[in-house]
Amino acid sequence: MDRHEIEKLIPHRPPFLWIDGVEELEPGAHCLAWKLIEPESPAFAGHFPANPVLPGIFLIEAIAQTACVMMASAAPPNPEAVPLLAAVNRFKFLKPVKPGQELRIVTRKLTDAGKMAYIEGTVSVAGEVVARGELSVVSA
Repeated sequence: MDRHEIEKLIPHRPPFLWIDGVEELEPGAHCLAWKLIEPESPAFAGHFPANPVLPGIFLIEAIAQTACVMMASAAPPNPEAVPLLAAVNRFKFLKPVKPGQELRIVTRKLTDAGKMAYIEGTVSVAGEVVARGELSVVSA
């Protein structure tokens, strides 16, 4: 799935679209997405110019957007439904992400209740997990 198809499922747009493509998708259950961290990203201008590191909040956002693609692909299209991040739980940042690296973002639905889903997510770079945690998303 390319960016055009992703944009049909979620409302995020550049510069705040944090997934470039989807390689695996089991609607409502599992998703594997990727994102190339561009060295020109404005995040690096102030997040340690001498030693640029991607702020961890963007890793959480990448997982949330991947989860939204996963969940939206299982539901009928509804342009009025807005996926919202409801909670971030047990998140760990294990290694820094640097300019030019490619993120692999994996989400898996653990459970759901009504319009809310509890998601497990991991972010890897070159086969090493750099962040992991759980979050809740809700369709408002």
